[in-house]
Amino acid sequence: MPPVVRARRASTVVPLLSAAGGTGTPRERPGTPRERRRVDVDVVVPLSPLDTRWAALPPVCHVFLFPAAAAHQQQVPFSDVVRGLMSSLAAVLPAFHTLAGELAYSPELGTVTIVCGEDAGVAFVEAETDLDLASLVGVEDDDGAVDLDVDALPQLVPDIRREELPAPMFAAQVTEFVGGIALGVALNHVATDGIGFFRFMEMWAASAVAAGATSSCWTWTEPLHDRRFVRFDGDQELARRLLRQAAPDLPRIVPKQQGPTPQRPLLLSRRTFTFSAHALRRLKQRLTAAGPGVVVGAAPSTFATLAAHGWVSFALANGFTDAAPVFAVFLADCRTHMSPRVPDAYAGNCVVSCVVALSGAELTGADGPALAFLAIRDAVAEVKRDPLAGSGSWITRFRAAPPGRKVVLAGSPWFPAYAVDFGFGRPVRVERASLEQDGAMAIFAGREAGSVQASVAVAAGKMPAFHRMFEVKCGSNNSRL
Repeated sequence: MPPVVRARRASTVVPLLSAAGGTGTPRERPGTPRERRRVDVDVVVPLSPLDTRWAALPPVCHVFLFPAAAAHQQQVPFSDVVRGLMSSLAAVLPAFHTLAGELAYSPELGTVTIVCGEDAGVAFVEAETDLDLASLVGVEDDDGAVDLDVDALPQLVPDIRREELPAPMFAAQVTEFVGGIALGVALNHVATDGIGFFRFMEMWAASAVAAGATSSCWTWTEPLHDRRFVRFDGDQELARRLLRQAAPDLPRIVPKQQGPTPQRPLLLSRRTFTFSAHALRRLKQRLTAAGPGVVVGAAPSTFATLAAHGWVSFALANGFTDAAPVFAVFLADCRTHMSPRVPDAYAGNCVVSCVVALSGAELTGADGPALAFLAIRDAVAEVKRDPLAGSGSWITRFRAAPPGRKVVLAGSPWFPAYAVDFGFGRPVRVERASLEQDGAMAIFAGREAGSVQASVAVAAGKMPAFHRMFEVKCGSNNSRL
């Protein structure tokens, strides 16, 4: 498909660091190598094992879609939107300086670090498209599902992918639509986890609102980036081990293509579902009312409930009724379970991998939802007991789960995606653009109070069956339970 989004201008936003003599004024990147901004000392952030494991991961990308102002409201010119986003980003970057740096490899030490040098900054792209925002937002069907334009969505985020280090940590793109704007962001997972990312987005938005208010005074809890908060015995050796597993050919982080012909990528279909508070309660009730052979016990959590539902629906849609394992992979926050406890304000990575498996026959059987829920709950309980158990095999266990037989869940029903307001209203749609494998699923809080949004990518031929299983098994806005 030919590009439908056209770049207008590329700029660089530098941190607003008055102490270092910088003005923080966003400046355009000229066609020739840009003028370098002097910083007395490079800021080097050593990384923990919870960071280095992500060194070769493709960027995590999100798109926030904002409609044009209603007729009775004053329309904000696109140029003012761009100016406000850039200046507020400059103001908040000192608190998230790691996003202005780059991931760099040190062959002498055999490790990677985040380096914020004299040219630290964030790439910022202004773009335009003739698409109508409504065509991308879509219309929910009776079950709260929306089909998305999988070709247009990736064009709304800047490309920070690199085959070799160094690699940028973050970039942003704002695109003018017919009927609104899109803010797309690309994040190197090494910098932060989902908790840190949404904290950054909320701070960026609050900075923009404060800049446009009568009083520009605003405060926040300072995010913490010192990786010594997650220090433990053997941490450096574990960091090197996970780095070797993730990227054995450093500084190259993308494996070289084996063989003369690249493998044709699997065609994926993508759909977004919104589960109302009522539908979630009904789904949890079904779990607690499982058959006599399965005892769910305590009230199910929202995450475990939706994760189990997605896992079972994936198995049913694929017709997995055999004895071979079907996997579910997800991350668990371990800030409160580390010893010593990691502060809530810590903005580095503090999540660990959970990999669980049940046979296809178990998942698609009568007790499949309850068995899936218990497996996920037990994995979370294990993280609470020992967050670092099996840490040396986090990457190898994930890779051992074969493509097409695993669900990979990201996000949390508590991530406040729809609370991000830059002063021109809340987004009408938020999407994780980087769902690039069969069985990928992203979860965060929905736009309406108590609701949860789940965006799912599966093999194109399986989406009708998957949708049907989601509808039948839980119902979304109009539950059929």
